[in-house]
Amino acid sequence: MEYSLVPSSNYQQPNVHNAVGHLSLGSLHAILPQATGRYDVPKRVRRQNITVEPGMFASSRDDSPTYLPPSWSFTVHPEGKPYFYSEGQVSVVTECNIHQTAVAESIAAWTAHVGKQATDQEINLTDSMEIYLQLEGDDCNYYIADHATQTVFWLTSDESDDLGLSPVVSRSHMKQQLQAQYWAHVENFCNHRRIDPSVLEELIQIFSHGLADNLTSSLSTFPYDSAATEKFLNLLTASRTRIHEGYTVAFVARLWGLIMYNRFETHYGQEQARLSRDAAIFVEENNEVQWTKIPASIITFKTSETLNCRFNSLFVDQFVYANDWSAFIKSSIADWQQSTIASAALIMFHIFCFVLPVSPALAYLSAMLASLSILTSMFLIHRHENLVNATAASAQDFLLSVISPKFKFQSIALAFSLPRAFFLQAMIVFFSQLIVIVRQFVTFLAAAFFVAIICCIFLAVHIATSSEELRPIYSSLFKLLSPKEKPTESAV
Repeated sequence: MEYSLVPSSNYQQPNVHNAVGHLSLGSLHAILPQATGRYDVPKRVRRQNITVEPGMFASSRDDSPTYLPPSWSFTVHPEGKPYFYSEGQVSVVTECNIHQTAVAESIAAWTAHVGKQATDQEINLTDSMEIYLQLEGDDCNYYIADHATQTVFWLTSDESDDLGLSPVVSRSHMKQQLQAQYWAHVENFCNHRRIDPSVLEELIQIFSHGLADNLTSSLSTFPYDSAATEKFLNLLTASRTRIHEGYTVAFVARLWGLIMYNRFETHYGQEQARLSRDAAIFVEENNEVQWTKIPASIITFKTSETLNCRFNSLFVDQFVYANDWSAFIKSSIADWQQSTIASAALIMFHIFCFVLPVSPALAYLSAMLASLSILTSMFLIHRHENLVNATAASAQDFLLSVISPKFKFQSIALAFSLPRAFFLQAMIVFFSQLIVIVRQFVTFLAAAFFVAIICCIFLAVHIATSSEELRPIYSSLFKLLSPKEKPTESAV
């Protein structure tokens, strides 16, 4: 929906020169396109009944619209938010309601102020540039989008962290970050400017390569998995004939913004680019405490060690992929559910303790451990089930909240491993009752022989399923335990 309106004799024109001279202008603040609070609700409304007039909105009636200042037009974003734009000598966009005369005068005054400041800085505002203005009391937030270079800029020197920008390694790296901000601007104001078809074609090529990269590598740095990438690719391909429509421009700009942000995080085009998800490229001081890993690994049967490695691989350089995180949480929840079912079944098997000559202490201990497995599983599922469909930003916030400067992910890995660890401990204690039962019917030596056989079976299975690095250790151990052959005497 778009309206290009002209003023009528009833409209009071805002006097730009008068506005600059007499309006009380506060401070001009630089702002990022992604920090404008576009999705915030500044005030709430209340619905009310009105009178439905005869012939209301009939096509035969001449309903005079609300008029705008010269060169200004009104349109509605595909998401439903209205905005205003001016395509005069200096292009301006704003979400402030310039139907109100006071607001229109303030926007005119700040437009002139920005133009004067650009002149003072010897910056020529061309027709490829667009000023964004956001009134905030007497102050005004602004940025300038350049459609020629696909970046945003400001008229003062500011530190990147003061603007809300992330640290960079080069000027070209900063440009990528500003390009991500530019596409956020295009997405927010998509109806009045058209993008070149080559922009869409390049995006199709990017998603085609991303799909091929995902299909041939499990460590692709493309931000979407194969299924999502294929859906986006089909959507983009079908939009070639609608590239000039605001709806198409909006989602094309959003996808470009995500691609530019991903390129910024992976250092695309930089000397040290991240070509694999598990490749760390940042300088990091390793102050992690190591001695705590051994006891945690022992009591959890290496489960915490495996999970600790998994957390570290998920959060390389404090960057996480949403699809990897979702798969990890789903797998963790499924494992906790399995531990719950297995522990419940194990508790039911304790009914045989009433008819067999078992140790009551071991029965109580195994039942308690199985119950702890169920309790910790339920708690972890309740605590983390909302993270299954978390965005990358939400997953990053969670991982930043649980990582420790000294122990990194050791604590959360230990917590995640407790349900399985408690279940395995319960299993060991429960089946140790076999020793007590066998001891009731045979001699001590026979019972010890029976236990030795069971231990040998478990050891054989462990060796067969161990990594290649551990097998030489076991081979050396068996050589030490095996009797040495006596050397034969040489013939005279």
